[in-house]
Amino acid sequence: MDSFSENRIVAVIPVKEKSDRVPNKNFRAFTEEGLSLLDLTLRKLSALNNLDHIYISTDKEDIDTLPYKNITILKRDKIFCNNVTPWSEVIFNVVNSIPEKDNTTILWAHTTTPLFNFYKEALAKYMDLDQDINNSLVAVEKFKEFLIDNKGRPINYMYGVWHKYSQDLPELFKITGALFINQLHDMKTNRYVIGTNPYLFEVAPELCLDIDNQWQFDLAQIIYKNF
Repeated sequence: MDSFSENRIVAVIPVKEKSDRVPNKNFRAFTEEGLSLLDLTLRKLSALNNLDHIYISTDKEDIDTLPYKNITILKRDKIFCNNVTPWSEVIFNVVNSIPEKDNTTILWAHTTTPLFNFYKEALAKYMDLDQDINNSLVAVEKFKEFLIDNKGRPINYMYGVWHKYSQDLPELFKITGALFINQLHDMKTNRYVIGTNPYLFEVAPELCLDIDNQWQFDLAQIIYKNF
């Protein structure tokens, strides 16, 4: 079994200045003490003892990274911070701006899942992977719900006498967006954050709420406050 353990390990946090659904989403106060989603992510990642550096890829001009150390701001052109440029092109631009060797292990960490705090466990699992079986890691939650398309046709079950109980539905998983771990070389080659054979790092649904609109922001605040 090959090992990732000798590679340099860094994190990249992609944050754009503007958010269409939640104004100033990444930088406005989220906690009662005034920490933003970016602040929370920096605090959690900075607590990792084996993390060599943190990169923030952004188009925002003024980001205060104090009191955190070993952080570099990677300026990103606004053309890669909109909802028009293909996501694979955004990833390709970001990973090629990271001044690291191709065998570097990358923790691609989004700010929008503030209840997620399993970076240490996920990284430890990734480091122990057999590269011949799994070449990357993605945080997921199990999906056990009934899906239909826009014409009312069932996707993962059947109507009538063939209807299954939810526990008997096919085992599907939803990508949380919280964390992706991969080699820099593979991200450049695939223009994506997930490799060809990812390990599915399962997280409880209540701990990987992804903020995409205002009510999710408000709900995440309530849950975070009461944890």
